Amino acid sequence: MTRTPKRRRARRGLVGTAVVLVVLVLLVITVRQVNAWRFGTAADVGDPQDLSTYALDQEGMSVEHITGDYLNGFHLVPDEATRDGVVVTFGGSEGSPDYERAVGLAAEGYEVYSLFFFGQDNQRPQLDRVPLEFFDELLDRLDDDAGPVTVLGSSKGAELALLLATDYPEIDNVVLYAPTVHVFQALAGAAESHSSWTRDGQEVPFLSFRDASPGALMEQLSATAFNFPVAYRATYESVVEGADPADVEAATLDPRAVTGGLLVFAGGDDAMWQGDTAAHRIDEDMPDAQVHVYPEAGHVFRGDGRIGMLETGGTAEANEAAGRDAEQALLETLTAWHD
Repeated sequence: MTRTPKRRRARRGLVGTAVVLVVLVLLVITVRQVNAWRFGTAADVGDPQDLSTYALDQEGMSVEHITGDYLNGFHLVPDEATRDGVVVTFGGSEGSPDYERAVGLAAEGYEVYSLFFFGQDNQRPQLDRVPLEFFDELLDRLDDDAGPVTVLGSSKGAELALLLATDYPEIDNVVLYAPTVHVFQALAGAAESHSSWTRDGQEVPFLSFRDASPGALMEQLSATAFNFPVAYRATYESVVEGADPADVEAATLDPRAVTGGLLVFAGGDDAMWQGDTAAHRIDEDMPDAQVHVYPEAGHVFRGDGRIGMLETGGTAEANEAAGRDAEQALLETLTAWHD
């Protein structure tokens, strides 16, 4: 039986489509492999939640790994504690306790609690519905006359710090790196959106990525597909712009909840989210806050603007300069708060 011209054309069309798909798949695989070689992969960054990577033998201080019902982290006590009170450090969405900074502060004479807020055996496995009440466990460890309590958080840790300041008047001062003035959804990769945090068992109001613009999402997905470093800022900005105003209001953080000092650092070239926008808003709402925005620096004040496959922004020179200036400002401010 001979094939009709119509069937032959349909068959050629299907073959042609299949060839195009194969070529596209091979192209994507090739580009991903090339870009993985050019930019590195997430594995190159290391695992900040791996306890074995933290050196507890530090000169001039004792370091203890502490755990509780949810509490998990490190307690650093300098051999000569020359500062009053305690400092609490949180990292960001990478899942670290900001241990390197904690060690540096302990070397300056501060007692420091360097805490994880997800990712450990007794914690939520991902940054998803983390219970704010875990901070009660830390307060139970402190004497009533322990002195001032300063909480320092970076990125999602800055989001956490402002939430804790709202709930805990025991917190005297707050330091924010790459801050936000909104609560955003959990970073768990689930189909269903949840808050990053819970309060009394209820999800803290949040903004969902479902309100992001299609253009921002496509740009993000395209970068991921081709193994290019991903910049998330446009997505976060479009979430705030696209959400219902009532949801935005409910998810807005109030820096005026900080009853003592507030110190803020941000980079004007932040590629992760709108940290500089948040810093300027805090500056407007709280004239007494100390706000430092470095126009050419990125989300983190180190490196050349990229960590693994994440675009963080800023140049190596600008990030290094911002890091030096921020470190000096931090130490000077902590001295005033804790002497």
